[in-house]
Amino acid sequence: MLVGSAEIYLNHPVIRIGSTELPGDVVALQGSKLIATEGHLHVAARAQVGLVRARLWSDASPVEGVVIFDGSLRLDDGVVCIGDVLGASSFRQGIGVPGNRRILVSVDDPGNASRIDVVLDPGTREVALTACRNHPLPLFRVADSLSLDSTDELGLILSAHNIPLNRLAAALKLICLVVENDEVARRSAMMEFRIRMIGEWLRWISPILSEAGASSITSFILEKLQGASPVDVDSFSIDISSEVMRRATA
Repeated sequence: MLVGSAEIYLNHPVIRIGSTELPGDVVALQGSKLIATEGHLHVAARAQVGLVRARLWSDASPVEGVVIFDGSLRLDDGVVCIGDVLGASSFRQGIGVPGNRRILVSVDDPGNASRIDVVLDPGTREVALTACRNHPLPLFRVADSLSLDSTDELGLILSAHNIPLNRLAAALKLICLVVENDEVARRSAMMEFRIRMIGEWLRWISPILSEAGASSITSFILEKLQGASPVDVDSFSIDISSEVMRRATA
């Protein structure tokens, strides 16, 4: 699951992942894509030309990018820190009991990363999320012990903002498919909750979209989905998604 994310500006072309305790020296990669120590990873990343996007996942993460590390890090205070090597800007997340944790790191461009995914306790099971035909989503790497319910899956579908039409159509399809599985007394509340998740995701897609605008769109979605039993749920979801994207970006 997505735990958090940050966009970090780097003066030095290195991003550090690991313990909050800073090493004594700034690490010079000298052409290496990654240098690992017992408590830190130093990853070659772009600097001074744009922000580096770092995402932290736990148990489930997209199968994207190139894996450059899959091993153990010692986190003495039970906190993982992702930031620049000078310690001026960082993202920190408590992860529980201090000690060694298995971590997987993947990047978009080894040696010049602009996107970095850090995964705590990664799994090996690859799972295809609900998607509409001809509108694929990335596979997800899921821990063997993790059982995804419909709300978890919806969260993964909406965990990023690329391929927005594909993600929105998949989210609507999932809501249509799972509504019959909810308790009768909770169906309306669960549908409204899931559609609110879509509304918050849309506000990231379109910075010009206000809370009132998002509320209007979610009301439109709710009206379309309530009582719907489409013969072709894929076409139904894609059509609604196309109209929603038009409204959200107008």
